Amino acid sequence: MSEHKQINVKIDDDFIISVDEGLEDIIKNFSHWEIDTCNCCIDYKGSVWIEFCDFDDWKQFLQLALRNNIAVNGSSNRETLWNFLQEKADVKLVYDEELMQDPNNEEGVIGTGILVICVGLMFKKELLDEFRGLFFEVLPSK
Repeated sequence: MSEHKQINVKIDDDFIISVDEGLEDIIKNFSHWEIDTCNCCIDYKGSVWIEFCDFDDWKQFLQLALRNNIAVNGSSNRETLWNFLQEKADVKLVYDEELMQDPNNEEGVIGTGILVICVGLMFKKELLDEFRGLFFEVLPSK
């Protein structure tokens, strides 16, 4: 996979992250809403990939999208982020064991026995602007 240009994004005074250019506004806004993402990519096999670090972060995002859908479609019938997620996006469950640095081997890691469940959201790259518009309707910039 080719490297994508990274942009440093200041989350707060003590925390800066690097994200793919083109996703910086979305990822920064997720963080402001206290929804953690990780391993996000602007062009993963022709798609945008946004990974939620914990299942609860994904659930919080979906709940906000659902509330917005109810509010918007109570008075009109137009596309919302909720519709976009159901009709134009794929969701992948990513799970593994939490790892920690091996104290006996500087370059090694060992499992902790703790299950980590992440959720990956994927949609076609050409739908990014549509997603962005619907996203900021649900999670306005703070």
